Amino acid sequence: MDIGRTVVTAQGMRRWAVVLGLVLVLAAVPVVVNVWPVRAAGVDPADLRSRIAASGIQAHQGYAQSAGLLGLPALPNLTQVTALVSGTTEMRTWYAAPDRWRVDVLGEGTEHGLYQTPEAQFTWDFGDNQLTRIEGAQPVRLPRAADLTPPALARQVLSAAAGDSLTPLDAKRVAGVEAAGMRLTPAGTGTTVAHVDIWADPEHGLPLQVEVTARGGARPVFVTRFLEIRFGAPDAGVLTPPAPRPGIGYSVAEAPDALSALNRGQPAPLPATLAGLPRRDAVAGVSAAGVYGAGLASFVVLALPGRSGGRAFRQITTYGLEVPVPDGNEAAVIETGLLNVLAVRNRNRTFLVAGLVGPDLLRRVATGLAGVNG
Repeated sequence: MDIGRTVVTAQGMRRWAVVLGLVLVLAAVPVVVNVWPVRAAGVDPADLRSRIAASGIQAHQGYAQSAGLLGLPALPNLTQVTALVSGTTEMRTWYAAPDRWRVDVLGEGTEHGLYQTPEAQFTWDFGDNQLTRIEGAQPVRLPRAADLTPPALARQVLSAAAGDSLTPLDAKRVAGVEAAGMRLTPAGTGTTVAHVDIWADPEHGLPLQVEVTARGGARPVFVTRFLEIRFGAPDAGVLTPPAPRPGIGYSVAEAPDALSALNRGQPAPLPATLAGLPRRDAVAGVSAAGVYGAGLASFVVLALPGRSGGRAFRQITTYGLEVPVPDGNEAAVIETGLLNVLAVRNRNRTFLVAGLVGPDLLRRVATGLAGVNG
């Protein structure tokens, strides 16, 4: 039995964890849906929102699909991440409770499982027979397919957009369920999101389909939905990771505290306001990252010191467009129509910015970051 102990220290994790964490609410092309006639479910949107918020205790199992056409380039060391929002992802899910679930990502000749147990998380590569136990808290991490299931995505969007308006939508049959629908429309104009449509089972509140439409778009740019769904707890054995045994590689990975590591690098202080928007902490006690704006119009700023910042900046400039900034500083942006990613090089410091906000706002943010001292 090949037993080893590794520490997850990839520089890509440290540089991109916060930036691409926002990818969770991104991109996809519409998929063909079942259009059987259904009766209006007659659930008030506010009531449906409450049921969705409480649906984290609803056990279920099913087959889900997300499809993306965000157009993010295949950034070095992040091919799997960008593929989540630039292609189709097939997922088999089993969910018993917030601390007991499993999501398998299915591909051509491949299958990768993510297990959440009360003790730890485990990843399982079926092709390589490799089991990895992930220990420690993960306050910041790269996005993964499990974040794109309809329940996970819907609850995250509704949590982020707590004050935005809701209107009812016609019922839709999703995975054989007559689902009640509602549309969330951002109250402000700063976000690239035009609206988010959510359909959920009216009895259990479990989200079954989510569509995100960008401003100016005629159709959704993100769709994730269940193709099959069954309510009730899955068998306990399905939620149990494979046991280490001869022929199975096994390792233990310590979840990196990426932001704390950045904080120790003494990054330049983030300004109290950017583009007229006040800062709030992304993670308590970590000055290297901040969130500006509100709801879906929020954006994250991450300060990277020294060489790690320089490498991240080169990645953005390779694929992005130059943004003019004063005082001989440099900036570049990758625009997708929904998620936009900005990098500003200020002396020996690099600031990475990402959010569902427009390029005009990011240009003002770039000017503000170019003037940061320290």
